[in-house]
Amino acid sequence: MYRGLFRVAQIVEGWSRRFRLPLNLTGNAQAKPPAPPCFHSHLWTGSLLSPVFQTLVFVVLLMALANPVWAAGDLQVATAKVDITAPVGYPMGGYGARKGVSQGIHDPLLAKVLLIKSNGRQFGIVTYDLVLFVSPKVAREARETLGIDPVLQIASHTHSGPIPKDLHAMDKDPWYQDVETKVLGALKEAQAHYQPASFSVLESSAYLGHNRRRVNDDGTVTMFWRNADRMPTAPVDPRVGILRFTGADGHVLALLVNYACHGVNLGPDNLDFSADWPGFMYRKLEGDLGAPAMVYFIPGAGGDINPYDDKQPRTQDAFGVAQKTGETLAATVLKALGAKAAPADDFNVKISAVTYDFKDRFRPDQRVPTRAVRILINNDVGILAMPAEPFVRHQMNLRDQSPLAHTFMFGYAYAGEGVFTGYIPTIEAAMQGGYGANYATRVEVGAGEHLVDDAVIWFYEQQGKLRDVPDTRP
Repeated sequence: MYRGLFRVAQIVEGWSRRFRLPLNLTGNAQAKPPAPPCFHSHLWTGSLLSPVFQTLVFVVLLMALANPVWAAGDLQVATAKVDITAPVGYPMGGYGARKGVSQGIHDPLLAKVLLIKSNGRQFGIVTYDLVLFVSPKVAREARETLGIDPVLQIASHTHSGPIPKDLHAMDKDPWYQDVETKVLGALKEAQAHYQPASFSVLESSAYLGHNRRRVNDDGTVTMFWRNADRMPTAPVDPRVGILRFTGADGHVLALLVNYACHGVNLGPDNLDFSADWPGFMYRKLEGDLGAPAMVYFIPGAGGDINPYDDKQPRTQDAFGVAQKTGETLAATVLKALGAKAAPADDFNVKISAVTYDFKDRFRPDQRVPTRAVRILINNDVGILAMPAEPFVRHQMNLRDQSPLAHTFMFGYAYAGEGVFTGYIPTIEAAMQGGYGANYATRVEVGAGEHLVDDAVIWFYEQQGKLRDVPDTRP
């Protein structure tokens, strides 16, 4: 921060020399210039305004002319949640092998709203305890009637939630329509309860799952769904991203937990609605942190990552296993929260949304429009969100190539345009094969690398580290 203030002082002095004003803020010796030959020169050199006040005026002008800065004191957040559990008897999503419709409710399914506001701009995140939720209506009405743009709609990808009865007419389904209405109501409700906040980032690590694609010595791929023996696999990203919004009294208002792993401890034999292990995770954290904390599970690039105890049979304590998985991650987060994290003293949030017109890999005459959202929270924190199930290597590559200290990938994140893209394998995985790599996928090969590379370039551009003119040096 002090380096930044010194730089501002240098800029102000540069302006003072340009306009021949008697300012010296950094201790550099300079002769006092004559009064500027200007009609209003008495305002600057006479007794009306002191040099200190002149400096303050110029600093204010500089800040007004620069990109809007989201200072910590200007940041506000708001939260809300609604129950979106479908009536018993609705079909359940995630498993083709599941027989029958839902028969009960183990734990309620929630949609949680987080609004972030500063400098008059609002954007939002809505998390759903569902396998998927894609609503252009929520995005459109939030933008047009509430002034919230964008709204990232992020599904936890639990395989124990409801789906519309007719997947070809989702927007006509009564439960689906009810979810849209409830979420729009929650967005409106949250707008009335903004609170000042500060922001900080933490990272930790946890091994809860494995890569379910086993590449054999002959180059073929065997799907390795369950790994109860915890055999080592690769690639796996154990990184846990924690984005924390804290109120003026020091209490956590909102906590985003970003982790790459499928929500599939519960298998197709389970016919009760449940948020699976992510629900156990956020309920444990909310209980330990206390009100008003609201915890949001943000899935990372877990397209090829399963929990070790995938599809635990109901007869073998499936819900107990899901609870253990979720509370293990919660314990990791709580331990990280005990460490000191310096809040960001400035917010300079920039958002870029781009819709990519990808080809369908197997039907080149068809398109897969994919809307990606890049967010630069400040000079240290960046996010790439996409409406897809990216393979974990994409998340690792994004972090490795990014110029930022903290870079996160948000999967299953729909931003109001395009489609849900489905699995996005790496080029190597697409060549090797397996589920989500050369079947159960449709987007063109290389789409993931394109999204990652574009995001990295955008991060560099926002930091001013890529020239837009050629270097003239020999």
